[in-house]
Formats: sequence, C-alpha cells, structure tokens
Amino acid sequence: MLISKRNLLHRSNLLRKPISLRRRLLFLVVICWIVPVLIIFLFMSLYYRKSIMDKTETLMEESLKNFTTFHSQKIDEAITISKKTSYELVIEKAWKRYKAGNISDADFYKEVIGNLKSKYYNDTRFIISVFYLSDHPDRLYYTSRKPTSYINTYKEEVKQEANKITDEDTSDAHIKIINGKIYIIRNLYTTTNYTKFGTLVVELNTSKLFEGISLNKDYELGFFINDSDSMVLYDANSEIESFTPILDKLKSKYSVLKNRRINKVDDSIYTALIYQQKFDDYHLGAVLIANKNTIYSELIALNYIMILIFLIIIPVFIYMLYFIARHITAPMGRMIEASKEMEQGKIGMQIEGEPMPNAEFAYLSDSFNRMSSEVKYLFDYAYNEKLARKEAKIIALQSQINPHFLNNTLEMMNWQARMAGDVAVSKMIEALGTLLDYSMDRTNKRLINLAEELRCADAYFYIISMRFGQRLRVEKEVDQTLLQLPIPQLILQPILENAVVHGIEAVKSGTIKLKVYTENGKVILQVINSGKRMTEEDVWRVKEILEGKAGSIANSKGKHISLGIRNVNERIKLIYGEEYGLTILPFDESDTVSTITIPYEMPLDSEKGKLLNNMLNNPNYK
Repeated sequence: MLISKRNLLHRSNLLRKPISLRRRLLFLVVICWIVPVLIIFLFMSLYYRKSIMDKTETLMEESLKNFTTFHSQKIDEAITISKKTSYELVIEKAWKRYKAGNISDADFYKEVIGNLKSKYYNDTRFIISVFYLSDHPDRLYYTSRKPTSYINTYKEEVKQEANKITDEDTSDAHIKIINGKIYIIRNLYTTTNYTKFGTLVVELNTSKLFEGISLNKDYELGFFINDSDSMVLYDANSEIESFTPILDKLKSKYSVLKNRRINKVDDSIYTALIYQQKFDDYHLGAVLIANKNTIYSELIALNYIMILIFLIIIPVFIYMLYFIARHITAPMGRMIEASKEMEQGKIGMQIEGEPMPNAEFAYLSDSFNRMSSEVKYLFDYAYNEKLARKEAKIIALQSQINPHFLNNTLEMMNWQARMAGDVAVSKMIEALGTLLDYSMDRTNKRLINLAEELRCADAYFYIISMRFGQRLRVEKEVDQTLLQLPIPQLILQPILENAVVHGIEAVKSGTIKLKVYTENGKVILQVINSGKRMTEEDVWRVKEILEGKAGSIANSKGKHISLGIRNVNERIKLIYGEEYGLTILPFDESDTVSTITIPYEMPLDSEKGKLLNNMLNNPNYK
C-alpha cells in the first residue's frame, strides 16, 4: 500500500512537468552576457573618469608652477630695486653729512624723501616706502600713493615687525605678509665699514603683482611667504572663510625645508595644490584651490549615466539571485538536509513537502527516496543477520572458555596453595587472577581510574618479580592527586611487558621505573627500563610499529607485544587527538623511556570531550 502511494506521488510529480533546469540555465546564460558588457562599460567609464581627473590635475599643477614663476620674478624685481637703494649711496651720503652736522634735519629729510619718491613713489609697483634711522625708529621718512592717514596703518600693522628686523644684524631682504599685504624690509649698511644706519620698508602693490597673468576663473590662487600663518589671495574679495578647512590642510603641508615639491589635499568640496620653492631671499608656497563640482563638471553627467546603468543592473542581479535560490539552492538544501538526517541514523527517511521546482531535482528527489527505502531494507536485513552471527559466536566461545570456570578454578588453586602453606604461589595466583579479571573486562568499560590501572600494573610487577627475583628492581613515582584521573584501560601493561621483553630479558637483570606526573597541562605516564641501548635502526623500527606499518610488526621481535604498543598508541590518538600518544626513545646511556601523553582535562563542550564523557558514564558505549 505504501509503495503504491509512492508510485502515485511520483506519477503526479511527472504529470506536472516542471520546467527543465537546462532551459533555465540557457536563459540565464543569455541574460548573463549583459553583465560582462556592463563590466567592460564600467571599466571604460572608470578609465575615462581617471583620465579626466589626471588631465585636470596636470593642468592645475602647470598653472600653479607658472603662477609661482610669474610672481617670484616680480617679487625678485622688487627686492632688487630695494637693494639698489644701498648701492646708489644717496641716503648713505646724506646720513653721513647729517651725522657730521654738515646739513640740517630739513635738508636730510628732503634728500631722503627725494630718493624715496624717485625710486618708489613714481613706480606703481609700490604703494608706500618708509625709511627710518636705526637711532630714531619713531622718526619716519615716507612716501605713499595713498592718503596721508595710510601711515597710521603702517604704524599699527608693520612697525613692530620692522623694529624686530632693525634689531637684527642682517642686510638680507625680509619678505613679510601682514594682513594680506606684502612688505619688503631690509636694513641699510654703509659700504665702507659696514655700519647699520637705517631700515627701509616698502609695500608692494598686489594689484600690479597679479597684473598680466591669465588664469582659469575656476581657480582660487594665493601664496605663503616664509610663514603659513598669513597669505595673499589672487581674488582679494573672495570669502576666505569658506576655504578655511582646506587651507588648514594646506598649511600642514607647508615647510620652508621643501623645494620644488607639490602636494595635493582634498575635502568634500575642494581640491587644492601647494607648490613650494626656495628662492635667494624667501621661500614661497603657491596655493591653488578649486571647487570639485566646477573642475570636474564633465564627470557629473558620467556619474548619472553610471547610476542609471546600476539601476538597470540591480533588478537583473536580484532576479539571478532569486532564480539560483528558488531553482538550485533551495532544492539542493532539502536534499542535503535529508542526507544529513540519514547520516544521523534516520535510515529510510523520505524527502516530502512541495514538489521540486524543476525536472532534474524532481528526478533526484525520487531517486533519493527509493534509494533510502532500499538502504533501510538492506540495513535491517544485514544488521539482524550480523546480530545472529555474533550471538552464535558468543555462545560458541562461552562453551569453550567460561570466565566463571576460570575464576573458580584459580580460587580452588589459591585455596590449595594456602592450605599447603605456599604463600608465594598463592600470591602469584591472586596476581594472575587480577590480570585475567582486568583483561576480560566484564563491565565493558573503556575508561577507568588511574588507581585501577596501577593495581593491574602492580599485579604484573609481582608476577615478573617472582620470575627475576633480586635481578629486577621496580621503582614508582606517582602523583597521588592523579589517582582518580580517567584513562583508557590496559595502556600500562603492554608498555611494562615491552620493557621486560626488550630491556630486562636482554641483559638478564635491571630496573624499571614507573613515573606518573603532570607537565604543561598534560599527564605523563613514563616507563624507564634499563637494558641495551636502542640503535638508530631500533628507533626507526619502533616508530614504524607505532605508526601501524604492517611490515615492521611482522618482522619485529615479539609480534604480540608490537601489536600491544601499537594498539595503545592508536587508542590514545583516537580518544584524545593526534597531539597525544605513545613514544619509545633511548634515554641516557643504556636506558629506554616509553612515554604516554594524555591531556589533564578535556573540555566537555568539545567533540572529544563528549566522547570521553560518554565513555565514563556509559559502560555500553561503543
């Protein structure tokens, strides 16, 4: 009845005829050709955008360099004119006659003013010229192209800076920008004995300074001289407050140590360049500021086009994501989830619910359901048959060797030995009984306390000591705090047996040391035995045995023991991980050390921790 229902469901799914996945993929391929085209278009657009920006920045740099060259020439010309005042000796000679008392104050005034007028007043490149004697800085000799009251501006803004330079012992020309005005200040010295006698201050006409240069109206130009705290702007009427953020960034780039260096800074509104160059008498930092929306106006249209393209591409990608999720990811996820449930033990489970969205996954789903049913049938059959065979084997073994019979027999032998007064034989029988009972493990426990494992080791030591007598010495160093530590069963006895067979027997006597301690968060179980020193070949062979190489075990002395130590190493690695296990290496001159390393604590939230916990709490765990 169940099979007929499945057949009916399968037929109904076929009658619905889902659209072929192949057709949908073909359709998807047709759409996807648009994406590479768009990628190429975007690449070209970005390349074109970068090209425009690079060309614009190159033009800005060239304009800034031309601006620097043009204005440095005019400033140098003004400095040269100021230096000629010294070379022509007019004021110097008048000062010498005045100092000697050959001319009066009025005559000295006329000669100084006449010289200043001829050189600066008649030259439209200068606005004001001021001279004063070093001895009398408050007595000013000046000419001005502006009203007489303009001298008050000089006294308020320039006089203090000029007096500072007067106090210096230098004849260099000092360029100062004060409140947007450019001043040349230099001390005048006599040509004979180089005696400072006065200071000359001239203000440059900034309108004449910028005259004759043709610049892009979209740029705002200016420059620093020697100091970034003040500057001169090309457009004196511009609102410098709007440039404050970008100017602060430019000031941080300015340094009198830089020469022929250009730096770029940006903010959300402006892009700016600063070009710095050293000259003989000053250091100039030319500045160019441009509004991004203005200089990159060609890119705005390109940005709109790109946005439109993205608006077209986004629905295409959304559809592609929907298609992949609906027709590939979702059905595949259902099948994967079903497979995981089978892995977890739900053999025979079926993929149910809504039909698959395409013919391919519908076929795979039906095939999976049929395969799952067949696997469940085969598994049930094989499992029941295996249980039957296992039970038969157990019955056969029980008929041959009965553990109760063996224990009862040993008890009778022990009783007879005690009755005869043979204590040594009695103790050997008790030790053998302990070993047999421990080895048979009727409780089927995988992990035991360390104390139980040491009890088995003591029984083995007793039997071996009866064999060797005084020729065997046993030493134990056990950390008593570890006695309740859970460890795998029967990991010490194979190591002790290996130490006896390959160590003590080889030299007919010796010492076996058993040490149990902790180190760096790990528990170390160590067996050190005397005997012949291991050769390099022995070390290699033991390593091969521990790694489970069949050839090494077959060719080794004591095949049973070799299988035992390999089994110990494998069990430790399976329970705790590859970083733990057994090693057997030479120690000192003739000793051999066998070291078992296990963790002191295993986190119970880890996979191995859960396995260890199940082993401790469930004796039937396999």
